[in-house]
Amino acid sequence: MATNKHYAYYLRGNQIALIEEDTAAIDPWKSPLATVADGLEIEYAYSPRYFIESTDVSTTTASGWDQDNDGNFRLRAAGGTDWTSSPNLSSVEYIVLRNAGRFNGLHKVSSVAATRIVTTTKVSASTSNTDFEETVTLYYDINVLENELDTIDLPEYLCKALVYYVKSQVAEDQGDIERHLYNRKQFRALMERYESSRSWGSRKVFPGIGAIR
Repeated sequence: MATNKHYAYYLRGNQIALIEEDTAAIDPWKSPLATVADGLEIEYAYSPRYFIESTDVSTTTASGWDQDNDGNFRLRAAGGTDWTSSPNLSSVEYIVLRNAGRFNGLHKVSSVAATRIVTTTKVSASTSNTDFEETVTLYYDINVLENELDTIDLPEYLCKALVYYVKSQVAEDQGDIERHLYNRKQFRALMERYESSRSWGSRKVFPGIGAIR
């Protein structure tokens, strides 16, 4: 006889975790106890951890990659390129790769030499050099969100909406439902106006049934 399973989730920042109820345990909520294939649908909004400040600050001089002795992903420069000279990447902390296959995205830089950039990204592969199949673009003017002290790059209009959202959450925690609902309503109104302002195309206003024609 099949038994019902109960699941829940919790959020931490932009991460979501799924947990399953274990009625036989003192702490009833645990990581899922069994694999459930094709039984979970999650709708989410992606919040990036980094921003490319300028797409013009980039280079296409990465020709391949390999693995260093510590198992870290390492970029190889094209012949004649010196990454400590032009472009000078010696002080770069993060890079973002495009057209790099499974290595697309953000990487933290560990060290930079003339023809090698060592990252902290772990990789399990051959230590021999592997050429990229496409021309890779390496961006190095990157703003990464490190912690809660970082500044989030939001438009001024969305900053106002964020203030209402925080106020609504504080009011909810304090049990002030009336103030919570008011601030949440203001938040939604600003978000709707912001989304509407980004819609393209002409707009028409039609008179109501009782309007003078």
